[in-house]
Amino acid sequence: MEASGGDDRERRDEISLLAEELVQLSVKGSMVVPSSKPTLICTVWTEKLYNTDSFRAHMKGIWKTRKKFEIQVAGQNLFLIIFETEDDLELILEGRPWIFRKSLILFDRLCQSVERDQIRLISSPFWIKIETSFPEIDKKDLLHAIGGTFGGVLRSEISEEFCRLRINLDVQKPLRRGIFVVTDHVSKVWIPFKYENLPMFCFGCGRMGHGLSTCTQISPARKIKISENPPYSVALKAESKLIGKESMCFNFLMKQKGVQSSYTGRESQKPNATICDEEGNTELG
Repeated sequence: MEASGGDDRERRDEISLLAEELVQLSVKGSMVVPSSKPTLICTVWTEKLYNTDSFRAHMKGIWKTRKKFEIQVAGQNLFLIIFETEDDLELILEGRPWIFRKSLILFDRLCQSVERDQIRLISSPFWIKIETSFPEIDKKDLLHAIGGTFGGVLRSEISEEFCRLRINLDVQKPLRRGIFVVTDHVSKVWIPFKYENLPMFCFGCGRMGHGLSTCTQISPARKIKISENPPYSVALKAESKLIGKESMCFNFLMKQKGVQSSYTGRESQKPNATICDEEGNTELG
């Protein structure tokens, strides 16, 4: 009887094992495939874990598109956003930067299939506010020169009090705090930058995506040393001229009307400017 009982247990174990072997795992392939509809691919630039359902709910709460959109998980910290119309996709791109729980969301169009490990989302457009109080310097020339150090000007706005410059930022690099400007009539002066809609960034290394306490770029001893007077601060943040849906609609309408506000060349003869950033010197003009 004991032998028979042992055989029964072995059969039950075998049956249980076979049942486990029949379980089918669903694993995503290495290719990320766009929809036939307008599609964006995006990621959240953060080292923190977050709930994907919370991300979906947050974006659907702040994006006021004309038609519905769908958010699909394409991998770890990777999403496909599928729109019904191209206009809605453009509206979201024009409204950047977008923030989720103080972290920046990075976007790009997805027009064809791509290997997941080939996807690199590392830049986002930002508005930089620049106060100018030097009549000797042509403002358009100044914005064009500063924009050149960021890789080009996407758009610019000029008023009596300040100028705004829209450029692409590489999120892997530290935020630039300002730039030195020198002309024939002005000695070297420091012009600080203020970024609109700036997400969480480290006061120690100046990079977005984490805070000083979790920074891996700075040693623990260095963190203690700079904690009272860090090299970066909230002084880098500027108030947005427009926010939320108003900003999206304004930028989109400006684009639809064909308004050209970016500067592509010098229009008047002003002293040539030599600008120097924190990494080196660049001569323009």
